[in-house]
Parts: sequence; C-alpha cells; structure tokens
Amino acid sequence: MTGERGAGSRLNVLCVGQVAADILVRPVEGTDFAGDTRRVERIELASGGDCLNVAVALKRLGCTVSFVGKVGEDHWGDFLVSVMDRTGIDHRGLRRTGRAGTCTVVVAINSQGERSFFYHGGANDLLGPQDVEPGLLEGADAVYVGGTYLLPLLDGEGAAALFRSARARGKLTSMDVTWDTTGRWLSVIAPCLPHLDWFMPSVKEAERITGEHEPAEMAAFLRGRGVSNVVIKLGERGCFVLPEAGPGFAVEAYSSLVVDTTGAGDSFVAGFLAGLLRGWQPRRCAHLACAVAALNIRQVGATAGVPTLQEAVDFMEEITY
Repeated sequence: MTGERGAGSRLNVLCVGQVAADILVRPVEGTDFAGDTRRVERIELASGGDCLNVAVALKRLGCTVSFVGKVGEDHWGDFLVSVMDRTGIDHRGLRRTGRAGTCTVVVAINSQGERSFFYHGGANDLLGPQDVEPGLLEGADAVYVGGTYLLPLLDGEGAAALFRSARARGKLTSMDVTWDTTGRWLSVIAPCLPHLDWFMPSVKEAERITGEHEPAEMAAFLRGRGVSNVVIKLGERGCFVLPEAGPGFAVEAYSSLVVDTTGAGDSFVAGFLAGLLRGWQPRRCAHLACAVAALNIRQVGATAGVPTLQEAVDFMEEITY
C-alpha cells in the first residue's frame, strides 16, 4: 500500500466508530466550585468524536466518505445528521437508537489551546460489528476505525473481525485510539494489530500501549505485534513513521498559531490517509498530515480549520519549519 498510484485512484473511505456532539467552552483555566457563575468568551456546539472528525476532514480533503456510527433519537443526533448532510458524508450506515442518547462531550479549552474532555458515551457504547453492512465495506477502498477504547462492543475482537474481512477484500485498514480510561491498553487492541496496514496512535497512547519511551522503540514494538506500518503522532514535535518498506524517519511539525488543539490528531490522521489513497509515499503523507493539523488548530473546534487539499499543499510549499 506504499507505492504510487495512478491518477485514476479511487478515494472511498469507510469510517467506523465514535461520533459526538461537542460543547466547546473557552477559555477555562481551572474549575472553582466555590464560585457560582463565571463568564467565558465562547460556548458553542460543534460536531466531534474521533471518527467523525476524521470523516469530516477526509471529505474536505477530497475523499468520498461513508460513515458507520450510532446516535440517539434526540436533538443532538439530529444536529450530527445535519452536519453529515451539509458536509456530504454518506451516512446510510448511521444507526439511531432509543436505548441511549447521543454521545455528548464538554470540551474545556484554556488560553493556550490545550483542552480537557468531559465525556458521556451514550449511543457510542452500543455500536458493534453487526452495525457494519457488508455493502458499505465492499464499496470502500479503505476502512478506518476511530475512537477505540471508547467503543466497548466494537473494541478488540469486533474491530479485528472487521479489519480481517476488509483485508480479505483488498481494502487498506487503519486505526487510531483515544485514551483508555480503563487502563487495559495493549490487551484490548492486540487482536486488531495483525490486521492493520496503518496504526496511528499519539506518543502518550503508544507509550501506554507498548511500555516503551522512544518513538522508534514504540513503532518497533507495534511492528513486532503485526502492524504493517506505524505512525506515532508527536504533537508539536511532528511524527515518527516506520513504514513497511524502508527505515523509520521523523518529520517535524509546522509552526502554527495555536487556538484549539481539539481534533489535531484526527486531522493529522485524515491528512495522512488522504495522501496514502492518492498513492503518495509515506514521507510526503507525513508532511501533508502535519500541514493539515497545523492549519486546523488555528480555529476553535475539532474540524473548523481543516483545509482543502490544495490549501494544505500550498501551505506545505510556502511555510518553512
């Protein structure tokens, strides 16, 4: 999957996983329950969830995107459906349930753009492998699962079965994870790793998964567990890539104004996948991913600043490190 493809390459991605309504509050420098009311500059509603963030970003980068997830039969769910309609994401695979409300997240953002999440899983907790229709899988070139560790019915063997089926059909497989609040880390995702073409955890997540402290060692550990290609996201330091063919390498992040880091990792993943599906080599994909993330963090919200592909390429060519 690392070779250059021709101009006629398809760019169809099936995104499976976490979706949320984000309530963004800025700035929040701390919490003091001794006071009754505090003024803030902004409170707004936006789409969120690791998987939907990637889906929105991929669409903006020129890919065709289908989404599988689960929301409640409530106004939050209506809002997220409207976002997918407006963005042009195929949401035939989105399921609505009366058994739980839509996942909602309060995102507290400080003046430096750092954020903390208050998470209610809701309908995400009911998403399972049976919710993925075979027809959607057949029509995809790539399958991405986002939100692992917060998808209890899909995590582990459920996602592994999906990846196994996708690979048997010649699809590119990829996964990202979120923070494991249960502390199980490797044991949860171990069944998935041998079926992944690309795995893209953050450095903090990879450290917990592998027990290693250097990106190269983290990537080597994951390669030893069966992953074909590994990308370790290093935040403001860029990323480390261990491709299937060739030695590992680091790519520095682009300098950028930081307004809100919510969705930075998700926009990075979308940029990397958008490059892969165009047949770009891993190093160029890494530069594109860093550019997309650098532009995205200039605005408040998980996907508000995601550029078009041309905007990202122009940024790569014009901005120096």
